[in-house]
Amino acid sequence: MDVRSPCRFLDWDTAFFGARMAMLSPGEITPARLRTAVDWCRANSIACLYVLSDAEDAAASRALQDVGARNVDVRMTYGRELAGVARVEKPTVRRSKPEDIPYLRELAAKSHTNSRFWADAAFSRERCGELYATWIEKSCRGWADAVFVPEVDGRPVGYLSCHVKDQTKGEIGLVAIDPVAQGKGLGGDLLDNALSWFVERGLERVVVVTQGRNAGAQRLYQSRGFQTDAVQLWHHLWLHEEKARR
Repeated sequence: MDVRSPCRFLDWDTAFFGARMAMLSPGEITPARLRTAVDWCRANSIACLYVLSDAEDAAASRALQDVGARNVDVRMTYGRELAGVARVEKPTVRRSKPEDIPYLRELAAKSHTNSRFWADAAFSRERCGELYATWIEKSCRGWADAVFVPEVDGRPVGYLSCHVKDQTKGEIGLVAIDPVAQGKGLGGDLLDNALSWFVERGLERVVVVTQGRNAGAQRLYQSRGFQTDAVQLWHHLWLHEEKARR
């Protein structure tokens, strides 16, 4: 008998948003399984349940709709092999410095409005912005293995974070370019530098996740040889009157 919990309690999200959050455990999404998950959430006073489903699974989408879950994002995963990537070091790009953090926080707070949190009105706009400000600060302080920053006239105008997942695989995290510096090719410079950095570490493959509504990011990754690995749907199911509006 499978005695695993149907859901996983999310400590960090709960503390950050001020409402109890959980994630549906991996597995087939069926009406019976969702009923079990909803019962678990109610028993544990969960405010919101995150659910990630395969975009091609129409039955799962119907079952989620039936219990009141809303589709808030299309999760696009892109990947590419690193064989053949040239080692480059763009003069417009450097590693982040501690003194960049106040600016990077400010930029992050307003740059990721395509995300599932921004798409869900139950989350306060202030906390959505602070989520990404906190994310880039933690990345610069060591959570990411590297954060690259493009410069214009000696000033930082964006960021890209890199993570080494294992001995063969890397992952690109947060990416943003200040609107005042867009259209200058800096996104491509950042990505070229990141790919070179991954190659220097002997990795074989890199992946990146973006939103289905973020067409600009998708075009950028495709321009550097990334191809679609997976298309998934994020759903939020609010079960408790307590909302994340702290």
